[in-house]
Amino acid sequence: MTRPKPRLILNKLDYRVYRGHSQQQGVLDLNRENHFNSISIDKSRTISFVLLLLLLLQMATPMSSYAAAYSVDELRVYAHSRLVSFNEFMCFDSIIISESHYNYVAHNGHHYGIGQMASKYYQSRDPYTQIDLTIKYIHTRYKSACNALSFHKRHGYY
Repeated sequence: MTRPKPRLILNKLDYRVYRGHSQQQGVLDLNRENHFNSISIDKSRTISFVLLLLLLLQMATPMSSYAAAYSVDELRVYAHSRLVSFNEFMCFDSIIISESHYNYVAHNGHHYGIGQMASKYYQSRDPYTQIDLTIKYIHTRYKSACNALSFHKRHGYY
């Protein structure tokens, strides 16, 4: 007695067999033709086309800023990975906590995002890009996050 080969696709006959409606309980009919031939090529092409179309539509539609949820801890770890020094990260973290609490959809007047930048471009970016742009801004203007924090404490903005 040989062992039956494992099955890859379940069709209507398989469903009846597994539901206990076969003529011989517990015995599978393995002498049928190949299961892949049971699906017509036209049906598989149609299914493939529909799936491809759905994928393209999903990629083409702009994602709402509320569509994805980001954890504050994930964003803090990402920011820390971008700043080499722990002291620099702590200064950056203090600024961001006081400005937006890592809320990437925060807005205050015409200031948007994690770093509260005055730019519609900045507002439309994902939180990771907002962190990168904020770090770039801080290093361009203040040379370090700690310098930006001391300016922020004196003036209330950075």
